[in-house]
Amino acid sequence: MDMCLNSLSTLTLLAATGDEPTTLAWIGNLAWMIFSVGAGLGFVIFVHELGHFLVAKACGVKCDKFYIGFDVPMPKVFGWQIPSKLLHFQWGETEYGIGILPLGGYVKMLGQDDDPRNAEAEAERMKVKTESGETKLDPRSYPAKSVPARMAIISAGVIMNLIFAVIMATIAYRFGVPEMPAVIGGTLPASPAWTTNIQPGDKVLQFGRSGEPYEFLRWEDLMREVVLNGTDQDLDILIQHTDGRRDWHVVRPSDRFKAVNNRPTLGVIPQRTREVHLYAKAAAYLNFQSDVPLEERDEIVAVEGKRIDADYQLTELLAVRFKEPLKVTVSRVEKTDGQAPSETGKRREFDVVIQPRPMREVGLVMKIGPVAQVRENSPAKVAGFLPGDVITSIDGEPVGDPLTLGQRLVPTGDSPAQIEFEVTRIDSNGKPITKNLPVVRELPRQFQNTFPNGGPASIESIGLAFEVTAEVVSVDSGSPADKAGLRAGDRVVEAQFMPASEAAREQEDDAIGLDKPFDPIVLDNTMKNWSFVVSRMQGALPETKVKLTWLRGDKRQSSELPTVLSKNYYDEQRGLSFYGKKRIRHAENWTSAVGLGFRETTDRLREVLRVLTSLATLRLSPSNLSGPAGIIYAAGSFASEGVPMLLIFLTLLSANLAVLNFLPIPALDGGHMMFLAAEWIRGKPVDEKLQIRLTIAGVLCLLSLMVFATMMDIGRFLG
Repeated sequence: MDMCLNSLSTLTLLAATGDEPTTLAWIGNLAWMIFSVGAGLGFVIFVHELGHFLVAKACGVKCDKFYIGFDVPMPKVFGWQIPSKLLHFQWGETEYGIGILPLGGYVKMLGQDDDPRNAEAEAERMKVKTESGETKLDPRSYPAKSVPARMAIISAGVIMNLIFAVIMATIAYRFGVPEMPAVIGGTLPASPAWTTNIQPGDKVLQFGRSGEPYEFLRWEDLMREVVLNGTDQDLDILIQHTDGRRDWHVVRPSDRFKAVNNRPTLGVIPQRTREVHLYAKAAAYLNFQSDVPLEERDEIVAVEGKRIDADYQLTELLAVRFKEPLKVTVSRVEKTDGQAPSETGKRREFDVVIQPRPMREVGLVMKIGPVAQVRENSPAKVAGFLPGDVITSIDGEPVGDPLTLGQRLVPTGDSPAQIEFEVTRIDSNGKPITKNLPVVRELPRQFQNTFPNGGPASIESIGLAFEVTAEVVSVDSGSPADKAGLRAGDRVVEAQFMPASEAAREQEDDAIGLDKPFDPIVLDNTMKNWSFVVSRMQGALPETKVKLTWLRGDKRQSSELPTVLSKNYYDEQRGLSFYGKKRIRHAENWTSAVGLGFRETTDRLREVLRVLTSLATLRLSPSNLSGPAGIIYAAGSFASEGVPMLLIFLTLLSANLAVLNFLPIPALDGGHMMFLAAEWIRGKPVDEKLQIRLTIAGVLCLLSLMVFATMMDIGRFLG
């Protein structure tokens, strides 16, 4: 049974640090990853073919070959004949081997060959003469068996894959699978999640109103559900809030980042721990400043004497206390005898003072844009704000720099909770009207400056998100922008970051990880806007300059400006970086592990079927497909996290293989089942020439799809 191109494509949507490894360790890790990936993928293929082989033998069919990979004829290169087989041996009547082309595997049975060129020769091979001189089919040939027997042989590969998918997932969960829980770490201003008032610390329990809540949903489950839902319909999500309440949130995923990743998004950020993660050497300039050096995995347990019970509470405290030096209490696992600290080692606590971190700027104050979104159940919503409103004054004072507005409006003990906004609104007749909206502020629950992708800015204390334009309202006296000659009314149209040297260019490129970070940024007031430029300034080396181009009327001007530290705008996170939240899903016994293995397999099967449906209905772009290169890359990523994660990936791959290989496409198992079903109904085989033509067409379609998926892989790798 030829199971060609079994790694043609994976339709699953595949969604990283510490000390730098030594060269020897890096080579060792790479060797392990290559070996584990090769062994894992080979095992999945082997299991599939083993199913065909065992049932064929049980039905009395002669099997000529059992191969992992294809032993196709290979050309000569510089006079050297490339072998078609890496390994082969004869055992009984079957030749076992590993072919040179690692795109699948096959079991060659007497009287069955998917290569149309061999059809005539194979037809002769399976004929035998009786004692009376008549010619008939060899009783051990594949065509001589009944339709049910042949159907059993055909389906055995897929069934075997499903059985071993459960087995592999069971073993993985018995040993413990690291997972990122579906807990919200933050939301981006004006995003669907932000607008529906999903908050840091909220836990996702269920998608859709049918089914039951599940405490162990993963972050990848959330991302996959959003992608498969699309942007043209609402998604119901059951949320458990930090106070234990459960609410349904109806969200409509956004296509804001379609140009970047071609996928719908909710605008959510995964949960982080309180364990400090130091930036690598190239990005060391981005690290926090403290009076006592911190180490990897040090855990912040208190801020200014206030103990932290949950990870999201650290964000809440940092979002309020951003101007002054901050005393935090750190818990550290002690090292013993020069060994690395263990998770269960003795801990000690000590206090550290972390300095505030001013944002970098050039001295420009931009004009505030219209309100983008108003968060549900927020003070702004209660006050009557509407999208499209433009803030003109606050308590009778000018708006000032809109990027600092959120921090300026954080309530303090000596400021009134209620403030009054004056806004301009377009009424139903298209005329501008003025509204005065009193708002009662509350303490923010997340950072004010989360706009790394050029999103709207926000006032978290009232639940309002607004656009920031590229039109200059004022210029700080003596600032780089002032010295460069920028004036009120100018409109910035382009920005380009200029490193001080080639070495600085390489260091900054490694540190920030952006795509083409030194190319000109044309401000289009969507993703590439003034907020994006300011965000990019924060990742730049201090000596990096930014070349701004602006329009004054019809005149285009430009100048290179150094960045300086702001006097009233701060990085609330202070340069602190934290490890992502992970848990180990560990089954207490084998019975529990089997249950988790079944759940994992059925979830993956449903996922593949949904992806296929989304592709067929054009709700999902085919550009999300991955070919052999993408599969190997994904397998390597999983393998780098340990054997349990590799087993989970192989479960995913087995589910993909089971579904895809059973599609009614000639040359795949599903195509053979289609021909057999027609034979059973008609009482005679489908015309042989028609089968050959359909098989050739099926192979061409599969090859075309593989080429397309491979091109998508190449595009992702190069992009």
